[in-house]
Order: sequence, then structure tokens, then C-alpha cells
Amino acid sequence: MIGMSHRISSDYIKKNYGASFKNLREAGSAIFIAVVIFLISIFFGLAHPSWSEVSLSAMRQLAQDLSGKSIYALIFTIFVKNSLSTTLSIILGPFLGIIPVLGAIINGLLLGSTLSYAEKANKINAMLYLFPHGFFEFPAMFMAWGLGLWQGLWFFQKNRDHSLKERRSKAIRILLIIILPLLLIAATIEGTSIYMLKFRYMI
Repeated sequence: MIGMSHRISSDYIKKNYGASFKNLREAGSAIFIAVVIFLISIFFGLAHPSWSEVSLSAMRQLAQDLSGKSIYALIFTIFVKNSLSTTLSIILGPFLGIIPVLGAIINGLLLGSTLSYAEKANKINAMLYLFPHGFFEFPAMFMAWGLGLWQGLWFFQKNRDHSLKERRSKAIRILLIIILPLLLIAATIEGTSIYMLKFRYMI
């Protein structure tokens, strides 16, 4: 009975992951567009850092708030922040994809602006710092923005109601079994890195 239950749960997980990756391929064009928007926004942020001054101020305030937290609180705070952002992109995506597109633009401008203020050597260090958690976080964000945009295209489909329900169901499944686990891994790496840097400078 236990072996059968294990097999059923294992098959269920494989089935859902297989379906989710298939759905990601369906939304591939929208995810690609989200990545392009993000990259273009980075270049605009590099060229016009003042555009993101308000976001940068908020980011500095967040960094100050995080500085006094324990490693577990850091991980939890980062995970919740990123999870809310991706969830909103997917939930509000059907509104013609406006929210996920704005998310890609704002995050790209913010990253570009942040890098523009750093000297050449510090830019390299910043990129190296971003890589470990960004390896998991960026794909998750790209998927969320792309899936939100993909849902927003329901309006242009022949069978609108069916298309919206189907795409929303697929997007939420991907959010739960792929995006959120990736964000948890990213938050664990980023939170640990911040804590270790803080601990290093306290010594």
C-alpha cells in the first residue's frame, strides 16, 4: 500500500512537472518578450539612472531594514517580497499584461540604474554578487512576467473565456511548482550572502 501510494505521488509529480514545462514552451514567445523588455530597460537605466531615483531610494531603505535581521528573517523577507511580485504579475496578467510588463520595465530600470552608479570594478563585483541567487531568481521572474503577458493575450483569442481560464490554470500551476521553489532557493542564497557579509564586517 505504501509502495503504491509512493508510486502514485511520484507519477503525479512527474505528470505535473511534465505538463508545466510543456506549458512554458506554449508561453515561450511571451517569456522571450518579457526578457527583451527587461534587457532594454537595463540599458535605459544605465543611460538615465535618475529615472529610477525613487525606486533606488526604496531599495536603500529596504537594505537598511534588512541589515538588522537574522538569517532566517532575511530569507523569509526576501522570499515573501519576490513571491508577492511574481504572484501579482500572474494574477493580474489577464488585464492585457500591463502589470507584468511594468514589472519587467521597473526591475530592468532599477538594475541598470544601480549598476550605473557603480565604478567599473564595482560593476563586476555587483554582477558576481548577483549571479548565485540571480541564477534562480531571474528565470523565475522572467517566467512570471512572461506568463502574465501570455494570459493578457487572451483578449485576442477566438474563444476568449476558455482561453483565459486555461491559461490562468496553467500559469498558476507553474507558479506553485516551479516559480516559487526557485524563488525560495534564490532567497536562501541571497539571505545567506547578506548575512555573511554583515557578519564579516562585524568581525
